[in-house]
Amino acid sequence: MANSIAGINDDIISQAVLEGYTTAIAPLVSFATDFSSEAARRGEKVSIMRDNTAIDTPLDKTTHADYTIQDADSDAVELTLGQPKYVSWGLDDVEIASSSVLTMEKFGRRKGNKLALTILQDIWSEITNANFGAASFTGAASTFDEDDVADVAEDCDSADWDPNDRYLILTPAYIAALRKSGAIKDTSGYGFNAIMSGDIPMLHGFKVIPSNAVPANGENLVGFASDGKGIATAFRYLQPQAGHNYTRAEALVGEGGATLGLRNWYSEDSGVNKTVVESVYAFETGIGTGIKRLVSA
Repeated sequence: MANSIAGINDDIISQAVLEGYTTAIAPLVSFATDFSSEAARRGEKVSIMRDNTAIDTPLDKTTHADYTIQDADSDAVELTLGQPKYVSWGLDDVEIASSSVLTMEKFGRRKGNKLALTILQDIWSEITNANFGAASFTGAASTFDEDDVADVAEDCDSADWDPNDRYLILTPAYIAALRKSGAIKDTSGYGFNAIMSGDIPMLHGFKVIPSNAVPANGENLVGFASDGKGIATAFRYLQPQAGHNYTRAEALVGEGGATLGLRNWYSEDSGVNKTVVESVYAFETGIGTGIKRLVSA
């Protein structure tokens, strides 16, 4: 009976981990991200296509002359899958038998959320002055408003960003500053009530995304704008070696293709059901003009 209950509860927890992970990792939609449930080995290389910023100048067509075929203006950045990050837990027979479904789900979501936030901070460690240049905005949260967002948008316009693919990721203090802005609070006339929802509507062409995972990076980073080309990332399912004795070893694939690996086994010596959920990923700086940094000082 204990093993049967363990299997049911393990499935509840693992799905909750995936839900918590998928929700927290959502800001990565602002990058050229490749999620895949394909099996991979640590150290395996993954190529991600990216657009170059330099586009060939249009040419004049002269009578009877051949067309000059220009470059595709894209290349691939090669990523090496790194050391997996994981969360784990062990529950003995007594804990499993006495735990409620709601407790298991809450526990799982917290585990998945923590894993995703750790990964986000690791990837966003790339967002530095050295990689992406001087900040587009510098100032305290108390000074930040929709006009500053307009200034950041101007920088993006000057860099020829696609107007339909822009994201603005901000820490909670800067999100709160926008929520307090009179112009944003008064969006009810446009069919959007920011006070009721807590969400910031599209602002000067940006999809505004709050995140508590933005790292300071030693440079007072508090947010950034992205057109999806600043950082290339890739995720894969890390498959165990052949001949293992796991009870379960499989990929967990969530919304948007977010992929985690699950390993589960029961220790008969200790009576503990053990589970590891892991993510193997890689990232690399993409296009240097693809991110505009916001700093507090």
